[in-house]
Amino acid sequence: MWNTFQNILRPALSEMKVTIHDQIAEGNKVTTRKTISGIHSGVLMGVPATGKDVLISVIDIVRVEDGKYAEHWGLNTLSSVLAALAKG
Repeated sequence: MWNTFQNILRPALSEMKVTIHDQIAEGNKVTTRKTISGIHSGVLMGVPATGKDVLISVIDIVRVEDGKYAEHWGLNTLSSVLAALAKG
């Protein structure tokens, strides 16, 4: 999860912003609904920069054990965003 953010999204999106809409903790799990936005100014998973605004919707569920991420499940719209950018 962190590697994707640091190694894929950050280099490809200038003016990147993460907006957390909801975050709920119950037991040892934390669920977060957020959006990642920015300007497509670098190569994003093989798609050359387009200069277009990008908005990726994300829902993450993380299980925490001993204060560390133990498991992660997530859904996001990155594949739809990539398809739209590739079309031009």
